[in-house]
Amino acid sequence: MNSWPELRQLGDPSRTPERILLDIETQRDFFEAGGSCYVAGSSVIAQRVYRLFNWARIEGVHVISTVLRTRRGERGPMGSDDHCVDGSDGEQKLDRTILDTCINLGLRNSTDLPLDLFDRFQQVIFEKRNTDIFKHARAERLITELGQTTFIICGAGVAGPIVQAAIGLRVRGFGVILASDAVVDLGCSEADLAYKRMRAKGVVFASTSQIVTARALPPRARSFSGALSAG
Repeated sequence: MNSWPELRQLGDPSRTPERILLDIETQRDFFEAGGSCYVAGSSVIAQRVYRLFNWARIEGVHVISTVLRTRRGERGPMGSDDHCVDGSDGEQKLDRTILDTCINLGLRNSTDLPLDLFDRFQQVIFEKRNTDIFKHARAERLITELGQTTFIICGAGVAGPIVQAAIGLRVRGFGVILASDAVVDLGCSEADLAYKRMRAKGVVFASTSQIVTARALPPRARSFSGALSAG
């Protein structure tokens, strides 16, 4: 039994805030051997990402995904080698991170959104040119218009898009759980500082197993001391 209130809430959708899996840059260049930014062990981490997606499918958890796309001839923001170049194999999202009912809203950086997105689709995908999800006007609008929500984050780029998303969500009052064994730091020297910043902002660190097996305690056993607030 998990002891953290945030994780107990994940197992009880009847009383918990909305749960959303935030999937950041789960692309071939970062997670598949031969990818331009692949680091040892990332293919193992991908298996945990897949487990989170299986959990989302079974539990009906909505997913927001981001995909980095860089122009040919431009240096990408997440490594010294070319990565996630428009039209390349490495830019492609991992096959098992695409749900049956999904919509890709592309690169268009405007504030307009289709109506009733999460009523029609389980997964919404945003493409972006830089790492910060909150610089994408459509993504920011979708997120900031949500009610009480706890985000579970996985993906690539601890010192870049992951810390930017986690802190941005906390500043906006959302609960955040980092799937700490389902993220890759890409060998960045600033990853340790990024983890410290997230902890300081109240991000909860949990393993994939803790997240997917979270169960609610009986009413008398519940403790909300220190629980994250999404509002």
